[in-house]
Amino acid sequence: MKKLTLTFAILGAFCACAFAGPEPMSSKEVMPVPVPPTSCFEGWYFGIHGGGIWAQLDTETSAFEETTAPFLGGTENLFQSTRKHDETSGEGGLHAGYNWQRGSWVFGLEVDIQGTDLRRNAQVFDFIQLPGGSSEEHVYTTAIDSKVALDWYSTGRIRIGHTLGDRIMVFATGGGVVGLTEVSEVTSVNESTRFGGVFSDQFSNNNRDIRGGWTGGAGIDFCLTPHIILNFTYLYVDLGDESAQTNVDFTSLPVRFGVRTFDSDTRVRADFKFHVFQGGISFKF
Repeated sequence: MKKLTLTFAILGAFCACAFAGPEPMSSKEVMPVPVPPTSCFEGWYFGIHGGGIWAQLDTETSAFEETTAPFLGGTENLFQSTRKHDETSGEGGLHAGYNWQRGSWVFGLEVDIQGTDLRRNAQVFDFIQLPGGSSEEHVYTTAIDSKVALDWYSTGRIRIGHTLGDRIMVFATGGGVVGLTEVSEVTSVNESTRFGGVFSDQFSNNNRDIRGGWTGGAGIDFCLTPHIILNFTYLYVDLGDESAQTNVDFTSLPVRFGVRTFDSDTRVRADFKFHVFQGGISFKF
């Protein structure tokens, strides 16, 4: 009987061990939740950048001149222009902004400012020669020196991007732009006769002001580390057109056949439209 009782006791102990589970977890203990990875793009950033400008300034320097001899009734007209489409320049500056990331989409605002050395100098020179009879001859010469320049520009843009993995983002961007432009011209007029009668003078006009326009483009950001981002951006910038004009009207020295009236209208115009190619580095914090 004792052996039977011992046998049942041993079997009961084995069954208890077989069905026993792990010790229940205390109600105060919480399972750890994995922390989502920090976005490489979201947050404030600032940086430096540099690159090049390819401009189609489409500059034009022109002159219309007319001389009239009251007694002879002669008139001469002159029109001459110079045009050049391509100019290049370096540029460099600072930028700052903020990005919000929602899933794979990134929305941001960015401002920047940069200095440039974009400029073009041109010259137009020609003359009008009027016969004045057997003893008088008039020669009018006009020289126009023009200058077109962009000293600096600044943009404020929105950016809409899409991530390609954790480290790369492609984006489109657009917004407004302001820049300091200059268009100036100096007109030198000279009148001479065969026997030494000479008139010479110089006239100038300079339009230097801050202009507004628009810009648009695209680019790519690449995260080197969670706090360092390389960026490459293309922008098209349109600041409109600007011109400078001088009008000259005078009466020449008296000669054998009376006086001559000289009218000159000189003008310099430039379209400030250009392409920008930038590379930079941003520091996110």
